[in-house]
Amino acid sequence: MGVWKTVKLVYKDITKNDWFLVSWTLSNKCNYRCEYCPDILHNGSTGQPRWETVERFIKNLKVQKDICFRVSGGEPTYWKHFIDMAKCAKEQGHKFTFVSNGSQKPEYFKRIAPYTDAMMLSYHKAYADPEHFINVINESGINTVVNMMLLPTDFEEAFKISEYIYNKTKIASIEPKVIVDKTSGDAITNEVVTYTQQQKDTITNWPFSRDINFGDVHRGEMQLKYNDWFKDSKDVDVNQLILDGKNKFVGWKCWAGVDGVNIDMWGNMYRADCQFGGPIGNLERYKLPTEPIVCGKSICSCLSDLYLKKEQVEYE
Repeated sequence: MGVWKTVKLVYKDITKNDWFLVSWTLSNKCNYRCEYCPDILHNGSTGQPRWETVERFIKNLKVQKDICFRVSGGEPTYWKHFIDMAKCAKEQGHKFTFVSNGSQKPEYFKRIAPYTDAMMLSYHKAYADPEHFINVINESGINTVVNMMLLPTDFEEAFKISEYIYNKTKIASIEPKVIVDKTSGDAITNEVVTYTQQQKDTITNWPFSRDINFGDVHRGEMQLKYNDWFKDSKDVDVNQLILDGKNKFVGWKCWAGVDGVNIDMWGNMYRADCQFGGPIGNLERYKLPTEPIVCGKSICSCLSDLYLKKEQVEYE
């Protein structure tokens, strides 16, 4: 006779399960035009947000959890109030992190460093320079994740650049970034292009990750936990979920909206980056959900969404 059992996808560090992530796409103004990036994320059509609106939202946001902002774009560092935004978040006692292409001068990152808990620099080989990245990381002193964008056509060169940056820094973890197609909605595919098996094996056994204390930011190792005495918890790498096609959680409960929200480039608020369930408000007026939602998306492709707590009841 079968029994009902519960499986949960949660942070391995249990303290992070009490965090509230604000994943914020500030605008779609960007100085790069990467081939694998949807036009909507870099065509500049949205303009920039009003500082007064952003400041008011940060100061008024209240939840019974520690708040971590993770701001991206476009390229967020080219907004003239971005450092003000980071400072405001820190003054409210929140964590502040951001995703950048690293193109600003090292002096800029030194200025924002006092208000930043960590940064994620995306390395786009068509535009980026490894020496510049090394200078930004070392001179700013900010704990950094370098997301190395991996295309099969220049995989070996990206690997060598990763090794070079890794050896020239002490506070950066170089992580493989599996590129997914985000242009086709529910018809989304896991990979823009197909990696060879050797490339997949290299990603699985990536040698340039560094054990840096990112304990105070909304990122880290995940675990599958079972309410079963005979089944041990299993460590999970979110990139591996994408590579293996296991980033599918239709029918699972998802704590999107409860453990975090997404703010899009127009200032609309959703439970998560996938925007499933529709808008729950905007920067001026919103109502935060109190219960998880049952996932109805065919695939979970955004890392910030994959890091959200999930639960499924299975019959075995």
